[in-house]
Amino acid sequence: MDLPNNKNANKNFRNRLYIIITCTIFLFLFLWCPLTYILDKTGVLKSEDIKNYKIPDKIYTSGAFAGVLNKIEEGKAELDNLYTNYLPMYGGIVTFLKTADSDMSYAFTDLLENISKNSSSADSINLLNSDNPNDNNENEELSIIDEIEFSTMMVINDGLHKYYAISPSDSNEDRIESFIDTALSFPEETLRANMEKQIEHINRISAATVKSNANFYLYIGKRMQDAEYFTKIIPNEISTASYFNEFMDRIENTKGKSALDVDTLEKRMENIFRTDHHWSALGAYSGYCDIIDMISKVSPEIGAPVKLNGLISYDGVQMRGSASRISSFQRFYETFTVMDIDLPENNKYNISDVIGEYENGTFNKSRFADHYEIYYKRRNKYTYETNNTGRKLLIIGDSFTWGSAWLIAANFDETYLYYPWDRKKIYLNEYIAENGITDVLCMLFSDRILFNIYDDCPLKNILTD
Repeated sequence: MDLPNNKNANKNFRNRLYIIITCTIFLFLFLWCPLTYILDKTGVLKSEDIKNYKIPDKIYTSGAFAGVLNKIEEGKAELDNLYTNYLPMYGGIVTFLKTADSDMSYAFTDLLENISKNSSSADSINLLNSDNPNDNNENEELSIIDEIEFSTMMVINDGLHKYYAISPSDSNEDRIESFIDTALSFPEETLRANMEKQIEHINRISAATVKSNANFYLYIGKRMQDAEYFTKIIPNEISTASYFNEFMDRIENTKGKSALDVDTLEKRMENIFRTDHHWSALGAYSGYCDIIDMISKVSPEIGAPVKLNGLISYDGVQMRGSASRISSFQRFYETFTVMDIDLPENNKYNISDVIGEYENGTFNKSRFADHYEIYYKRRNKYTYETNNTGRKLLIIGDSFTWGSAWLIAANFDETYLYYPWDRKKIYLNEYIAENGITDVLCMLFSDRILFNIYDDCPLKNILTD
């Protein structure tokens, strides 16, 4: 007679247990994500950063409540980031799946390339044995970009960039190493519209700088897509060289403007990391020399570039950069290398707070650790009291700046840094007057300054008279 009651009691127990377990899981995740975020940002716990960042779905540009609505959208994006990227094992699972997918695609592409090469081997032999006496002279005039065949495979399209794994033919591996580079994902109409806005902002800022009796300079961290030869490597994408050249021509009121040299493939490989969009140690030093040479033509008192003693290679550090992290493509890497250079006052810790960790082997050993960001500290000001140049510099910069700002500052008495992505307003003319700024250097990555593709470079926050 008690069986129905027992069945109901068991059913109620199971229902309550299900609710308790479900609520416990949701409560665990609700607390786990923000706790992991806090521990990660404070350095107590290091989670794998796969650069899966969310941006606001909407940007409000007009209306009385545009500012409030944009803050709400930014908050929604931050919550999305928090409860996606900090879920337990999320980074590892996504990395594993994306890596497996890219490895299979890469192996399949290799197979097709080998089949293609074997089928055309007879033609290749005939060309090599040509009786034309002019063939050898013509080959001598060819650049390396014309001599080498490349295999390219798109690994991922994240909506901002298409990431391509690029490898030379087997016979040329000793001349050019495999690397990852990107093409912009946006239609040309968007690129054009964004560039027009950026040109207007930069010209407004340069004019305001001149009005405050300071000198304005422009330096851009170029990408391979900004070079003419880009389409020889990735034929199905456009080169943005014409956009870059037009942008440089239309910037006014400068005392000098220049860009990182990636105009040959050899320079791209020398000056930019193989799997990261930032400049390498040699690239950062090359950019530093460009900037100091440019400014010293107007203000020779800043002196010549500091001499480079050489490079320091951390042999145990496998550098897989931003392109590797975003695409989870781990095949390509290089040894992390930094400059060996003597700063004024011998203050090497102006470069990095973690030099000791890299020297004694206690550095972050995560597969996709962002060694560029970890090593180069982000500062808002550098001071070299013994310089006595009479020059004070303001750099409008981004992460590209980190790799060389500490070195550029070595030629000035004081150097201030402003990052537009902080979304803090700066009253430029007042800032120049209050801090005695003599020179303003706008120094940004090309897809940020030309096209603002990340929508994180609000130059409108640099207010001018």
